[in-house]
Amino acid sequence: DHLVPIDLGSKGSCMIGGNVSTNAGGQYYYRFGSIHANIIGIEVVLPDGTILDLMSTNRKDNTGYDLKHLFVGAEGTLGVVTKVALSCPRLPSARNVAFLACETFDDVRGTLACAKEVLGEVLA
Repeated sequence: DHLVPIDLGSKGSCMIGGNVSTNAGGQYYYRFGSIHANIIGIEVVLPDGTILDLMSTNRKDNTGYDLKHLFVGAEGTLGVVTKVALSCPRLPSARNVAFLACETFDDVRGTLACAKEVLGEVLA
């Protein structure tokens, strides 16, 4: 029913804590953003052993600093990620694939810009 918003080449060997620590993206980056954009809650063990529980699953929380995003992309330097709550959208009803060949990098950029403009939300 639902889709994990990151799809990585190393999905057979990587762990979610490492993905959070490196702010992984994967092939769904253009549609859903990096893992940073999809984290709702996080639990981290700090260097002194303190467990920091930021596992609130409220999408909107403007009560002070957003500490959970401080740990995303920190590569383990601030703490070790032990739990994560992700926003997982529903699976798309259909999938289509296109293979395009462009002669120059400017052509690639133009094609991507056009695809984003025309396809918008369906582009993954």
